[in-house]
Amino acid sequence: MPRQNRRPSPRAAVVLAVALALIASGCGAHRAHASTELRALQQCRAQWRDVAQSVAGLDGDTNPSALATRWTTVIATVAYYQDTASAKGCRARVATQVRAITTLRDFSAQLRPYDMAYQAEAVAPAVDLYLHDALPAPVRSSRGKKIAPPSKQAVTAAAATLSEHAAQANADLAPAWEQFASVEITDEATVRSAMADLDSLARSSADWTACDQALQVILTAERDQQGAAPPQPTSTPTG
Repeated sequence: MPRQNRRPSPRAAVVLAVALALIASGCGAHRAHASTELRALQQCRAQWRDVAQSVAGLDGDTNPSALATRWTTVIATVAYYQDTASAKGCRARVATQVRAITTLRDFSAQLRPYDMAYQAEAVAPAVDLYLHDALPAPVRSSRGKKIAPPSKQAVTAAAATLSEHAAQANADLAPAWEQFASVEITDEATVRSAMADLDSLARSSADWTACDQALQVILTAERDQQGAAPPQPTSTPTG
């Protein structure tokens, strides 16, 4: 007897349709979740690329105040996270690293006034401009006294002194520079002590003192050229 084709009952058809819909929904949800995770990972890696660009080359700065060896560690850490396989906790890790980078930048800036090789490079454009432009007008002190700007001969001599003695000045501070390569920069007491050692070495170095005096002449010329008022006395190395 020929077998008859049996159609599923209306109820069975409804159950089948619901099941297929659930399967399709589940697959769609999985794909959406995977897509969201992929976007998050791509955004995480993009953030780390931005961080990497912000510190690129800092490990190659040869001035001692640049703390190049510390930047080598930072750059290696950023490179590790740049290829991360997960976006989990990415925002917190990036924020932590950015704070550490900012702290190290600020610390390096504290050391710049003592780094005479850095200072010689930093003031070179101002020296060149001062020597090629007309002398600025005299400025008045807080008591109203006219103060003539440094002569071009004085600025030329100061620039020569700074260039000649900068390397030895930094060499005289070598023990302090070595200390700063590993000092805990988030410990205020430790930093104060290390800075005091640096300042003591600087004050006892004839080459550093000669550089500092020459630098004051150049900075005075730069201020006069910009029309700034004479600075008040200060204890910082570069006035």
